[in-house]
Amino acid sequence: MERVIAKYLIETPYSIEDAAAVLAGEQSSGTFVKIPGETEELKARFAARVEKIEPLDIKDHPSIPGDNLQNKKFKRAIVFVSWPVHNFKYNIPTLISTLQGNLYELRQFTGLKLIDFELPDCYSTKFRGSHFGILGTRDKMNVAERPLIGTIIKPSVGLSPGDTAQKVSQLADAGIDFIKDDELMAETENSPFNKRVDKVMDVIN
Repeated sequence: MERVIAKYLIETPYSIEDAAAVLAGEQSSGTFVKIPGETEELKARFAARVEKIEPLDIKDHPSIPGDNLQNKKFKRAIVFVSWPVHNFKYNIPTLISTLQGNLYELRQFTGLKLIDFELPDCYSTKFRGSHFGILGTRDKMNVAERPLIGTIIKPSVGLSPGDTAQKVSQLADAGIDFIKDDELMAETENSPFNKRVDKVMDVIN
C-alpha cells in the first residue's frame, strides 16, 4: 500500500511518543481521545502511522506560551508520520488538510511545524508537476543569485481594477518579482476578475 510521509518538528511538555500518536490519530481515524467505532480493522486500513521519531533538545520555555505550562520541560523532536493514499486519493486540498489540518490547536504541542512531505510514485501518473520547475522559473525571471521576492495586493478587497493596476505598476517599478491578489480577492462587485486581469496585464506587458 502506497503512503504519503510527512516530516514534522514538534515541541511538547508530554511524552514525545504520546504527542506523536495524538498527531497521527487526530489526522486520520481517531482524535485526541478514544472514540467508539475506531475498530482495529478500521485502524489497520485508515490510521496514520508514526514511522520514526528523532529526539532533539529540551527547552525550559515553550515556543508558544499557554496555560498550565509552568515548571515543565519542553521536548523537541523530528517526527515522521505516514498515511495510506486511499485516505484522500488524489484530492490535493484534502491531502493538505490531512498534513496540517487542526494540528496547531492541540494542547499536546507548544510548537509544531510541517517541514516536508514525500508523495509516492503513483502521484506522478495523476499530476504533470510544475511546468518550469525551480530552475526554469529562475531562468524565465532572470533571477539566479538571490531569493525571488513577491508581495500581495493590499487592501485585500475594495480596490477597483484601475487601483489594482496602479499598485502593480508601483511594485513592478520597485523590482518585485511576482505579485498576487490576496486570498480573499476573487470576483467582487467593484472589481470583476476579467477586468482586473486586463488592467493589470496592460501594466505588466
